Amino acid sequence: MNLRFIVLTAFLVTGCSTIGKSSSGNSVSLRFNAEAGKSSETRYFSTSRILTYTDKQLIKDRTETVDFTVINQFKKVDEKTDTIHFSSTTTRKDGTVQLHDLAFPEKDEVIDYVIRSTGEVVKAGRFPMQSIFFVPSVPIPDDRVEIGDTWTMEHVWSSARDGVPLKLEVVAILKDIVKCEKNKRCADIEISGHVNLLLAPDNPGARFDSRVWGRMLFSLERGDVLWAQTRSKEEMVHSGDRVSVNSCMVSEMKAGSNFKTKLECEPKEEAVNQVPTL
Repeated sequence: MNLRFIVLTAFLVTGCSTIGKSSSGNSVSLRFNAEAGKSSETRYFSTSRILTYTDKQLIKDRTETVDFTVINQFKKVDEKTDTIHFSSTTTRKDGTVQLHDLAFPEKDEVIDYVIRSTGEVVKAGRFPMQSIFFVPSVPIPDDRVEIGDTWTMEHVWSSARDGVPLKLEVVAILKDIVKCEKNKRCADIEISGHVNLLLAPDNPGARFDSRVWGRMLFSLERGDVLWAQTRSKEEMVHSGDRVSVNSCMVSEMKAGSNFKTKLECEPKEEAVNQVPTL
């Protein structure tokens, strides 16, 4: 089972509901937007450290890293159905990690998407709705939000390798509205959550724990993610064996390439305390 980077796929959002509201009166709307004929280019860097133990002894320590670029070509925006039609292609890949495990197309593969402005996925190529390609990324609230507001997101999908049903639960908070991309406005969003198995394991001694957290900059004018960094920590225990995985992924859209930070991350770091500066 591979749960790495489950909160940063591409535009895949469902099942959000507001749970806490502030009252400053300065609210914003978070919605995806696009213009037919235009495209976006985003670079991703991800790394994982996987530790395997048997009888409490470390028997394997390996690191997996991949650096890749994805271009989304927007083909149609249908206001009547509130849908955005686009194709997603990985044009560059450095590393051996399977990109389908991260819910991205492999190099030179084209996946056609149809999404709503709320982020709900109507179509993701030929992948079934129960797949990781429909797992949420950016938690989009139902209503307008203000700084300090929180909302929740839930999504259920099945592991591609063994069909085990999994449930993601995330809490998001609007930390701030900041300047980004030529002094336009971005929503600084912080997320935290966890993944649960919906079926009890056959082995009574088996255990699975997973949590996810991160930060992202969502452009209010562009209607897209300019920068994001997410992390996950998971552990599977079964019959005396234990596998511990610490992962991180950072992304940056080409339009936001004037950020004064490098596109890299270390999975051992616990917190994502701040967003990049211009």
